[in-house]
Amino acid sequence: MLLSSVATALSVALALHIRGASARAGEWKRAAVPNYWFSFGDSYTQTGFDPNAAAPSGANPFGNPPYPGWTATGGENWVGYLTTKMNNSLLYTYNYAYGGATIDANLVTPYQPTVLSLTDQVNQFLNGVGRKPTSIPIGSPNSLYSIWIGINDIGNSWYQSGDRAAFSDTLLNAQFALVQKLVIISYSDVGARNFLFVNVPCIDRSPLMLAQPASSQAGEKAVIQGYNAKLAAKIDAFRASHAGVKTFLWDSYTTFSTILDNPTAYGFVDATSYGSAANLFWGNDYHPGSSAHKFFAQAVDDILAKTVW
Repeated sequence: MLLSSVATALSVALALHIRGASARAGEWKRAAVPNYWFSFGDSYTQTGFDPNAAAPSGANPFGNPPYPGWTATGGENWVGYLTTKMNNSLLYTYNYAYGGATIDANLVTPYQPTVLSLTDQVNQFLNGVGRKPTSIPIGSPNSLYSIWIGINDIGNSWYQSGDRAAFSDTLLNAQFALVQKLVIISYSDVGARNFLFVNVPCIDRSPLMLAQPASSQAGEKAVIQGYNAKLAAKIDAFRASHAGVKTFLWDSYTTFSTILDNPTAYGFVDATSYGSAANLFWGNDYHPGSSAHKFFAQAVDDILAKTVW
């Protein structure tokens, strides 16, 4: 697994520097041939992309809306940093992520019925770009698919009765059924081959949860850790059963924990305050701010350092 490599990257890169901020920044403007990133997720990833509006281009590798988009706390998020600064090439990003998303609204109800779940996002892709337009090489070796989901699934259900471990299996089975939809056409050389998965961070340490009883924090933490262990196993099994498919895992749980355990080492005043200041990890009581997202992007950048992205 890549868990150990992520931890190493954190201990070396995050505490010391933002790798390539000067050497790699702006390379997307100079490159001639784009690589592609198809992103799915929730508010931790959203930028407000509308697949029916302007497509990514050299003028705006995000396509729409104007950079940095509509992020959860304002400013650049990890997708923005990676698309425009921390990359190996010109990167066109189709970011289908939608704030409040769960894996499937039939399994965990989102906070509003208009929220596009991961299921909706994947179908949106399959019914649009996924129809294989010749101008967008969705199945080529230079196309990356990322999924950061599960935060709202756990946040909206961890406290419910029943076997939470079994429910985590249900959630992950639904997620990987969608992954299978993306990859199944890869055997005709037009589907997804490269996947970046992200596990659930320690949202039990968010200001929102810190205002709750310690028993609630412990309960959510246990569900998160169990879910993440199952996700890692699911990724291993998926990779083993799909020849030609590559997988990457960003262990966001470790990234968050490392920073929150020693926030001042990363330029943050503490692990609990929130607001718009650059020296605050949390942008609001549940979402990290733009400064924190720079470290998230760095962790992913290190994982993808030897790829075309």
